[in-house]
Amino acid sequence: MAAALPKNDDPWNTMIRLIAVDVDGTLLNSKKELTGEVIHAVNAVKERGILFTIATGRDIRGLRNFQDLLSPGVPVITYNGAELRSAGSGQLISSLCLPDKTALEIIGGGLSMGFSVIVWSRGELYIGQAGRYSYGYPDMYGIREKELKDPAGLAKNGITKVIWAGEAAIIRKLENELSRSPISGSECCTSDVSYLEFMSQGVNKGYGLQAAAEQLGLKPDEVMAVGDGHNDLPMLRWAGVSIAMGNASPEVKAASRFVTESCDRNGLALALDALIMKHMSDGLFDNAETH
Repeated sequence: MAAALPKNDDPWNTMIRLIAVDVDGTLLNSKKELTGEVIHAVNAVKERGILFTIATGRDIRGLRNFQDLLSPGVPVITYNGAELRSAGSGQLISSLCLPDKTALEIIGGGLSMGFSVIVWSRGELYIGQAGRYSYGYPDMYGIREKELKDPAGLAKNGITKVIWAGEAAIIRKLENELSRSPISGSECCTSDVSYLEFMSQGVNKGYGLQAAAEQLGLKPDEVMAVGDGHNDLPMLRWAGVSIAMGNASPEVKAASRFVTESCDRNGLALALDALIMKHMSDGLFDNAETH
């Protein structure tokens, strides 16, 4: 497979100033490794003046090993778009929490169905009914979770995201049902086959990428997005140039203008290398500056 295969009309009549990529299955391979090929390719686009950021379902602390890849000061999209933080400093730019009543309904519903329920509130991690599907989740952030004892108190303080962690088949079924009939005030998506994530209504990676681009004074056709998961769909649809990983689902590939190799074949690196070659020949990329 070629590094990036055109599926529709040729989009190379634009100048990309910002690249936003997913983490798991895109930036990282299936072993959660960041390869030298990807690091080299990211640094190469940055050397050409292109801003590079991450769009993830993770908390900012889950990106601690990738800080050197980010363009300083550029907004980083976390919690699937619910928070923007400044690369480098980690300073909060914007945050949108779930409505109190909605958060409590989601937490109560997850607990009653027997899920492990993971709650993020003001940067603190809480888990109720911890079990096999939530095991290891705190290790991603290098923090220790707290027991979920007072959901009402957390809701009053502000809940950014709630996750139901459970069996993949059940999570997939619920995602399909809730996409048709969502819990009032919320939006949900999967970031992993065992995690169904809930944010405030209208919050997703597309919302976050649009907010980040507006911070930089950029339009959609100046932005490229790369991803593999269902939670990447909104940003792939918003960006002027969208690239799906070879390991993405058919739905994600269909929503993207290009398809690259899989994460285990350095698909992100191959796509960025192809873009650099296009830049050198056709001037696709213009120098990008943080506005």
